[in-house]
Amino acid sequence: MKYSLAIATIISVYLLSGCGSGKQLTQKKIDADTYFSAKDFGNALQSYTEIINTYESNNNSQECQVYTKAGESAFKLGETKLAITYLKNASNTVYANEGTYYFLAQAYKRIDNLSLEILALDDYIDLYPSGKYIKDVKTKLFYAYIESANFDQALKLWPEIVHDNNDNLELLEAYFKINKGLNNMDECSVIAKQLLEINKENIVALTWFGKKYYRMAEDRYQKEMKAYENKKTNKQYKKLLSALDIVTGDFKKSLKYFKTIYSIQPTPATANYLSHIYGRLSDKKKAEYYKKLSK
Repeated sequence: MKYSLAIATIISVYLLSGCGSGKQLTQKKIDADTYFSAKDFGNALQSYTEIINTYESNNNSQECQVYTKAGESAFKLGETKLAITYLKNASNTVYANEGTYYFLAQAYKRIDNLSLEILALDDYIDLYPSGKYIKDVKTKLFYAYIESANFDQALKLWPEIVHDNNDNLELLEAYFKINKGLNNMDECSVIAKQLLEINKENIVALTWFGKKYYRMAEDRYQKEMKAYENKKTNKQYKKLLSALDIVTGDFKKSLKYFKTIYSIQPTPATANYLSHIYGRLSDKKKAEYYKKLSK
């Protein structure tokens, strides 16, 4: 009799709790969404976690609708690992949405997992090509491609990124980096010129032109000196003198850029360039001065 009564009591409690749990979950979700809308992410996360635990304890996580908001709440609270867990779970349900992949990508970026960040951004673009975050997602993917040295893919995205931002220094520097990585040297010079038109002290552009003219001058100098050493004739000597005029001109162009760079960022590496240039220009005093600063 006692045994039968106990079973009946358990069944009754179970039925009552089952009946009540649906209402409780509904109310819990309403409360959680209210916290979320008010940007009270601490209480929102706590409420969403309780809901998630209920679904998972019943082995019914596929029906859980709150993973994305829980993940976003965790992300905004700085709980990145928890955010990733919830957002990944969301991506495996029919309730995944734009925010799922948008915040998942940002969470991966926060832990410096570049490959997974790119995958999440790619997923967003594939699933939501007209989504509300699409512009930001493409920009983030553009920079992620550059960071991963995937310059071909970054170049394909460039037309969609630039739009009316032709005077955006950060974007132009990124575009410069792409072309440099792809060995598009002529385009690099065009972009460097644009950078200097926007900011005459742009280090990226100044360095590009400084090194460009330095390489031109030094390569020609070495080539012509070697040719003269191999064939010391009057004709070859005249050719050397003519070439050295061009070399001097290029070294002076390079000098102008490196002097500007040094006035902005006086680094040993720049001092080393200045020392070599002054040496080629036969200014031993300045060559020695910058040589000391290069150490």
